[in-house]
Amino acid sequence: MRHAGGTDVLEYVELCLPEILELDREKTVFLISVSPIEVHGPHLPVGTDVFIADELLNRYVSELGKNHPELTLVKLPPLYAGSDALPYPGSLSVPAPHLEGILTAYGQGLAKQGFRYLFVADNHGGPRHQMAIEASARKLWRKHNFYLIDPFGLVFRYMVQHDPDFMQRTGLGPGECGDDADSHAGTNETSLMLACCSERVGRNFREVEPSLPPPLRGGSAFVAGLGRFIRFFGGRKLGQDLKHLANTLAWISHPDMKPYMGDPGKANQEAGEAMIAARVEVAMELFEKALASGGKEPVHIKPMLWGVRFLRKLPE
Repeated sequence: MRHAGGTDVLEYVELCLPEILELDREKTVFLISVSPIEVHGPHLPVGTDVFIADELLNRYVSELGKNHPELTLVKLPPLYAGSDALPYPGSLSVPAPHLEGILTAYGQGLAKQGFRYLFVADNHGGPRHQMAIEASARKLWRKHNFYLIDPFGLVFRYMVQHDPDFMQRTGLGPGECGDDADSHAGTNETSLMLACCSERVGRNFREVEPSLPPPLRGGSAFVAGLGRFIRFFGGRKLGQDLKHLANTLAWISHPDMKPYMGDPGKANQEAGEAMIAARVEVAMELFEKALASGGKEPVHIKPMLWGVRFLRKLPE
């Protein structure tokens, strides 16, 4: 199959056994889209995260094909599975241990055949979702020196915490970059969908009223206070992560919660393209580290709330 960008890519499910056996184990890279089925407001479909991830995967294929013509690129079918989907009717969430198990099993299946690389395209910021993927990645590295890399675990932190370099790459500002005030089906994700597949965006998206972050109270206020306490004693990264968790809890626990956060009406295709380009750049930097190392050094990511990763084992 020839990708739209001109790069040849194989579909794993269409290969016969002799074709799989002929693949160069050192020069074959597998790619997969992983995200949940999840409600994204009244204007975006429940497949939004995977639709965006699929577009990212296609961009990965184009860049890898351009930079590494010696590689064979193989696509696995999209995995419509993710943890911490929005708790709203219509979402289908998978417990983090199950997601971790699936990806670990996929990676082990490839590693036992002698392959080294599985690159993930993802667009879901659920904390246990990202913890599960990174936990799987580290398990596969320890057991098989196998690379499973999900760049969104790093990118999402950049978005939420307004990493200066990343913000400069996108040219976007707070409230339009997928941060806490724009965390779900708001300006950023609607812009991404306009860039990826505008025909799937509801025509009334500019009429959707903004959803504003609610005040912290109860459990969310406690988590925010805990974050400040930890930051005071030197745990800056975990403290920032807990602030993000507090904002998320305030939103999803609010009695009048809207199934989106941000302002879809401000979305535009150009902003979506800018975000995709920046995310692809970050992904290529991570992939290049893995390809250059060839199994000698790990490429680990610390997603949001990695410091309390035991939470991924709690029931949803």
